[in-house]
Amino acid sequence: MMQEAADTAQAATEAVDPLAAFKDPAISLIEQSEQFDHAGGPVEELFFRTAGQNETAVFTDSLFLLTLWFSVFFFVLLMGLMVYWVIKYRRRPGVPAEVSPSHNGPLEILWTVVPSSSMIIMFLLGFQGYMQKTVAPADAIQLQVEGQKWDWNIRYPGGEQSAYFTSLGTKINAVKIFVLPEDTPIQLKMTSKDVIHSFWIPDYRTKMDLYPNRYTTITFKTEKLNAGEAYRDHWVFCAEYCGDLHSQMFGVLRVVSRENYDKILQDWNTGNLSPEAHGEVLFKSNCVSCHSVDGSNNIGPTWKNLYGYERPISGGTSVVADDTYILESIWNPTKKIVAGYEGQNMTNFAHLTQEEVSAIIAYMKTLSDKGGAAEDAPVEGENEESQESTGG
Repeated sequence: MMQEAADTAQAATEAVDPLAAFKDPAISLIEQSEQFDHAGGPVEELFFRTAGQNETAVFTDSLFLLTLWFSVFFFVLLMGLMVYWVIKYRRRPGVPAEVSPSHNGPLEILWTVVPSSSMIIMFLLGFQGYMQKTVAPADAIQLQVEGQKWDWNIRYPGGEQSAYFTSLGTKINAVKIFVLPEDTPIQLKMTSKDVIHSFWIPDYRTKMDLYPNRYTTITFKTEKLNAGEAYRDHWVFCAEYCGDLHSQMFGVLRVVSRENYDKILQDWNTGNLSPEAHGEVLFKSNCVSCHSVDGSNNIGPTWKNLYGYERPISGGTSVVADDTYILESIWNPTKKIVAGYEGQNMTNFAHLTQEEVSAIIAYMKTLSDKGGAAEDAPVEGENEESQESTGG
């Protein structure tokens, strides 16, 4: 009876969560049987592995194949003629060499105009594809993309950030899932926090570099889902080497219906989260690439049992990891570097608001068995000011 009651309760919980399917960490890529149902076939599969998933991607593939076959045709033609003429006009004993003509105007015009005209056609088609990927239509949804070693972050028009995650490689439940509405133009406004990155969506044949202190943009339109298809996923990779964990800088774009897109963004509204849950989302969005929460070694110190404990600082001093220290480490990470991590340069997270930092601290407290021990620890210099005010 108790087991039946538990099963009933679980079923009821799933029933009242209409977004449960979209929180599924399982990746849903297009079925292989649905691939390459347009022109290209085996050759396209050989070069691209997967078919383009929107109109611009199909156009890009077609232009690539046009360029490929154009090059193959003229390569075979010219090499064939060369071999034929080398054999036909080879030097033979006792046969005097024929006098070569010094000029043939019609032939020279032909071999100049025909290839040049073909190149102009390829240029115009390529320019058309370039404009499709750089000029956004008026109704495009603009998303803010930020790259950092070694993760992606996307901020939506209402300020929402991804709260759904999956696992791949060493990133356990830390690969972000970003949702996009189906059949909708999207513009990405992108920048980098540290080094040059490159936002690459293979299924859309779309790639653009991100640079520190400047913006770049790229535009694409999501595909329309098939009947009965809840969502479709697309991998995002970094295509510019950016350091040790470059190969683990990936994410997932999840295309959903417009109705579910709006519901998911409402679910991601951090106003509905507790400070601890909000802090966990911020950790996975900003910190998971360098810090662990299970005590394992990483580029930076683990957060497990960090809060409330004394930390050895480079130079021989130490400090208690209280609210003030954590705030300072987030906004000015080079001021107090933990001993043993002197060679690691943490990114400055001064863009995080006070509310967001407070949420991170609340989450860190849940990871420490001294979660409340340092809560009332005085801010540095506070004791001295108190003593001065009382004449001490």
